[in-house]
Amino acid sequence: MSSISKYESLKVDGTWVDRLKYVLSLSDKNQIEKHLKESLTTSYDDLQMFIFLSISTKNQNNLLEIFKTDSLPIKQRSIAGKYWIQLQKDEKQIENFILQTINDKNFPR
Repeated sequence: MSSISKYESLKVDGTWVDRLKYVLSLSDKNQIEKHLKESLTTSYDDLQMFIFLSISTKNQNNLLEIFKTDSLPIKQRSIAGKYWIQLQKDEKQIENFILQTINDKNFPR
C-alpha cells in the first residue's frame, strides 16, 4: 500500500492524530507532501496536515507559500506566517515580510 493510499484510508478509518502520527513516521515524506500540496485547496484536513508537516520538517518555502495564497482560510495562513517568522533567521527577510503583510490589501485585518 502506498503512503498516499494508507493516508487516505486513515482519513476514513482513523483520527486526525492517527494521520499525523503516520505522516510524521514516514522516512520519505516527499510523496505525501506532494499529495497534500495538491489537495490543500479542496480539503481543509489536508491543508492542516500540510501545515503541520511543513512545520515539523521546517520547510519555510511551504509555509510562506501557504501564507501568500489568498484563497486559503485566514486562520491557516496566519499560522503558517507565524511559524515562518519563527523559523526565519534573516532579520531583513522578516522585516520585508512584515512590511509586505501590512501593505497587503488582500490580508484581512
